Order: sequence, then C-alpha cells, then structure tokens
Amino acid sequence: MILYNTLMGICAGLSLILVPKLLHKLYRGEKVAAEGWAMTFGVLGSILAILSTIMATTWPLTVNPPINIIFSEPNIVLGFLLLMSSFLLWKNRDGINTLGEKGSGRAAAELRLTRTLAPVSWLVFGLGLMLAACTAAILRFGFVGGAPAAEPISGLLSTMPWIENTFFAVLYGCGALGALLAPLALRRRGGYWTIMRNVWIIAGICFLLFSAMNYYTHIGLLFNTQHGTHYRF
Repeated sequence: MILYNTLMGICAGLSLILVPKLLHKLYRGEKVAAEGWAMTFGVLGSILAILSTIMATTWPLTVNPPINIIFSEPNIVLGFLLLMSSFLLWKNRDGINTLGEKGSGRAAAELRLTRTLAPVSWLVFGLGLMLAACTAAILRFGFVGGAPAAEPISGLLSTMPWIENTFFAVLYGCGALGALLAPLALRRRGGYWTIMRNVWIIAGICFLLFSAMNYYTHIGLLFNTQHGTHYRF
C-alpha cells in the first residue's frame, strides 16, 4: 500500500492557515516580505500538486480507492493555486512590499490585489462545491472508516468508525464553507471575511495536528504489522 497523506495533510493544513493570514495582512496594509511568502507557497504548492496528481491518476493507490478522489483531487486545485500565487507574489514583490507604506504606490497595489482576487475567488468557489460534495459523501457513505486496530492511538477507535468519519466531515465542511464564501468575502470582507478566515484556520490547525500525529501512528502500524507487536500508544 502506498500512502503519503501524512505529508499532503501537513501541507494542506499549513496552506489553510497561511493563506488567510497573508490576506489578512495585505488587507490591513501591513508590511510583508513577498519573497518569503512566495517561497513558502511555492514549496507547499509543489508538494501538493505533484503528490496529488500522482494519487489521483494512480489506481488503486490505497486499499480504500475513494480516498484517491476525496483527498487528492481537491489538493490538486489547492496545489496549483499555491504555485500560481507564489509566481504572482514573486513577480509583483516590489508592489506588494509597498502595501505597508503610504502614498499612491500602496493604493495602486491594493487595487491590483482586489482585481486579481476577483476571478480567483470563483475558482475557490468551485473548489468549495467540490469540498461540499466530498463532505456529503463522507457523511452518507462513511467510507473514511476507522483506523486499523493495529495502529497505535487511532486504532483504539477502530470499532467506532463514525468518530473519524464525523471528524473529517467537519473539517471538509469547514473548508467548503470558507471556499463558498470566497467571492463575497474577498469583495465585501466584513462578516463573510471573518467566517472564511476562521473556518479555514480551524480546519488547517486540525489537519496539521492530525497529519503530524499520523507520522507516529502510521509508523507504529507498520511496525506492529511487520513485527507482530501490539503497541497501542
């Protein structure tokens, strides 16, 4: 079985935290180092775009084929969005770096940012529809399931698969809600922006922590399987 949802989960979680953080700084007119953000988004986008494309086009990549769809395909969109964002941040770094300054340069940069994000917000809206459908599929079919009993920590819930299904449904639902609000949030900000920002950050933190834990639990699962041990923690 080939499975690298650990690394993809880390990158997706960081993306959901960092994207609203950068947008918040830009909208508040705070000074940012566009080069650093471009490098960060470039690394995250490259990992997600490459691994997600492999996962989406290689069947069966896992013992649970629907995971190929629900996890990899949204991450393809996210990965390429991050790559394009990295390119634009680097290309327009001089203008972005002046957002924290007063004068006509800042006004021009803000106007260009708003115009750039307008069409992108509808692409994010499409991603939101995808995530909403994935959320419904998780709840209706329950195919995420529980971890194997031989997996430390997560395996303790192997007889209660509804817990992990509900957990992922909530995370995907938060991601979907934020993405569906993007056209309104990036245009009007206010309440829409606050909701989008908060649900993305909540989902991002949960994805980040869960995926980091999975490094330990997946290694434990392989060790238990190969050596016949029974570590539960």
